[in-house]
Amino acid sequence: MHDLTSLNWAILLAAVFTVAFFYSSVGHGGATGYLAALAVLGIAPASAKIAVLVTNVLVASVALWQFWRAGHFNGKILFVFALASVPCAVLGSKIQISPHTYKLVLGAVLTVAGVILLFRSRWQTDAVPLRKFLWPLALVIGAVLGFLAGLTGIGGGVFLSPLLYLFRWVKPKTTGGIAAGFIVLNSLAGLAGAGWEKISHAGPLLWLTLPAVIGALLGTHFGARRWSSVTFSRVLAAVLVFAGGKLLLEAAN
Repeated sequence: MHDLTSLNWAILLAAVFTVAFFYSSVGHGGATGYLAALAVLGIAPASAKIAVLVTNVLVASVALWQFWRAGHFNGKILFVFALASVPCAVLGSKIQISPHTYKLVLGAVLTVAGVILLFRSRWQTDAVPLRKFLWPLALVIGAVLGFLAGLTGIGGGVFLSPLLYLFRWVKPKTTGGIAAGFIVLNSLAGLAGAGWEKISHAGPLLWLTLPAVIGALLGTHFGARRWSSVTFSRVLAAVLVFAGGKLLLEAAN
């Protein structure tokens, strides 16, 4: 049981439920949050990576379903991103880099993106005019983000959402549906790159999927149907700042 006490397991399951609720409400799988909770309890990222990816797939699938049902999805745009991201995610999953380097760089990027979005959230409404979708640029972005997703063991939606806001290619809540689909595909690619042997050894940590799916069912209901676009934007900003801050703190230690 990865040497966790009953109390630590209870804390971990509660933390996973909370992370899944807030991350899924903005179309994210929650990988960075799960890794943070596991790290606090002394579980190394290497042993948790597969369980986190599996949990990511399930949570993001729930988010994708809910956002699609609520009409906040664009399959054509997702297809263009995924066309380049999926093979690059498989490639990235096979490469090892210094954990300190990627935590420092990505932590800074996510924190800055979250802070900017937090200040701009009051303008992120459905009335914001959209810009023309540039598929060549989207292919390049998809390739880079897919590679980063495979490299870091997360779905990549936490990188994609801020860019969709920046380019204004879709309405605010539609970023949630696209990000969820992006995470599902890249997480599956990461699992494919890891191989069945590593998946079969994920063991007891796969219990994380139960509270994660329950949290996702609740979180996506609020994110896709109840919250306004401004609230949605603020929650997304908070998720980005949390994820980026967590990476920067890990890099500083």
